[in-house]
Amino acid sequence: MTSLQKFCCTWIAAVLFCGPAFAVTPEQKEIMELYRRGLAGDATAVEQCIAKLEAVLKTQPANQLARVYLGSALTLRSRDLGFGPKKLQALKQGVALMNEAVAAAPNEPKVRLARALTTSALPSIFGHGASARQDFLLLAKSADTRTNELEPGDLQVIYYQAGLGEKRAGHRQEAKAFLQKALQYDEDPVLTKKVRSALGD
Repeated sequence: MTSLQKFCCTWIAAVLFCGPAFAVTPEQKEIMELYRRGLAGDATAVEQCIAKLEAVLKTQPANQLARVYLGSALTLRSRDLGFGPKKLQALKQGVALMNEAVAAAPNEPKVRLARALTTSALPSIFGHGASARQDFLLLAKSADTRTNELEPGDLQVIYYQAGLGEKRAGHRQEAKAFLQKALQYDEDPVLTKKVRSALGD
């Protein structure tokens, strides 16, 4: 796993069921813990997490945050499978579920953020980098009016990733503006160092 993938995975876990989109219950805390263990490489936890998220969707079919995290968990299943058609099938299924969630709730920032973080963590060979960058850019452009729906840590990573995306696209002024906004949210010291480094390049 690359450093970028590790970074994104950390934040995927950090936003799981946080904020106003979800009232945290013991069951959701259990799902969060399973998801975190799955990110760390526990394949059994991944399968348990998938089963629990599927159960949530049976009783709450309109719960798009659960849907996007089910899709993300399926990408973890893909990671754990050996090379072959099942690996690719799990990945495609996971991405499709995340896309369905965003299409059903395009204005829910937590849903879009979960997809952006997951697709950012996928190997570049699968070609989801552009989609992730677009998600981060959309989130950053709307973040100033959605601060009540996002945690400070969410805003820090959104502005950071949007800034990196604009920097890679050669839009230096836009990149600088987003990175400076990221510095306003000193939630994660490690990420703050990354932001300062990106500004100094």
